[in-house]
This record gives sequence, C-alpha cells and structure tokens, in this order.
Amino acid sequence: MIDDPLPGRAAAGVGFDDFYSSRLARALRLAHLATGSVAIGQEVAQDAFVAVHTRWATIDNPDANLRTDVVNLSRSVQRRQIRERRHASTIVEPVQTLPQYDETWQRVVRLPVDQRAVVVLRYYEDMSLNEIAAELNRPLGTVKSTLHRALAHLKETLHERP
Repeated sequence: MIDDPLPGRAAAGVGFDDFYSSRLARALRLAHLATGSVAIGQEVAQDAFVAVHTRWATIDNPDANLRTDVVNLSRSVQRRQIRERRHASTIVEPVQTLPQYDETWQRVVRLPVDQRAVVVLRYYEDMSLNEIAAELNRPLGTVKSTLHRALAHLKETLHERP
C-alpha cells in the first residue's frame, strides 16, 4: 500500500469545493480573531482560500497552508493599517459604538501583530507551542517569549482602569 502524499485531499476524492465548505467557518473565525474585524476577517479568509485554490494541485497540507495564509494576510492587513495611521493627515474621532467583546478581548486586539497572532493561535485555535512555532516559522523559544510578553502585557493592562 502506497502512502497518500496528499493526505485527506486528492486521493480521498476531496475536491476544493468540499475543502472550502468544510473549512470556511474555521477560517473566518481565525481571520476575525486575528484582525479584530468581521468585515476585514471575511476578506482575509476569502483571499486565503483563493491563494490555496491557486496552489491546490501542488500543496501537501491544505489545512496548514490555509491557516498560514490567513495569519500572514492578517499580519499584512495590520501592517497596512499601522502605515495608514502614521500617514493620516487628520485625526478622526472614532465612532462610539457598543462594545462587542469583553474587556479581555478589547485588550487582545491592541497587542502588537506578532503577540496577537501567538495568543489567537494558542488560545482560540488551541494549538500547542510547537505547532505555533511551525505555523509561524519561528523558533520555539521565540514563540514562548512572545506569548509570555503578550500575557504579561494583558495582565498589566487588565489591572488598569480603562
């Protein structure tokens, strides 16, 4: 018996349409949590699926590729937002809306890009530190220290008054 080089996909008769429909909710959730926005998260998830679709015939692990694409696209969105804020010529007051999330989540979305990615993958995607290191292509020690700094920052800010 020959091992399937494309586990759970081509040899099992799973096409991209089935992959898309079975992974959409999870990709949307990850993108939403990583970007902090439902609308931007939807765009990021769709862009990630497009990227996976273009490589569909050649990738070995579509789940890992999709997750990596979502995280990387989310980081790109956040970097773009940072650049836009730096170059904004006028300060626009934010619209006051009712909070959608609890106090902890409000602090998580303010974390730097790398720290937020590690927190989201660890606590919302329930990935181990080794899996996160592989996903982000970072040394395990870097992931551990990034998570430690993120949690220390969250602990500090949660004890402050808003």
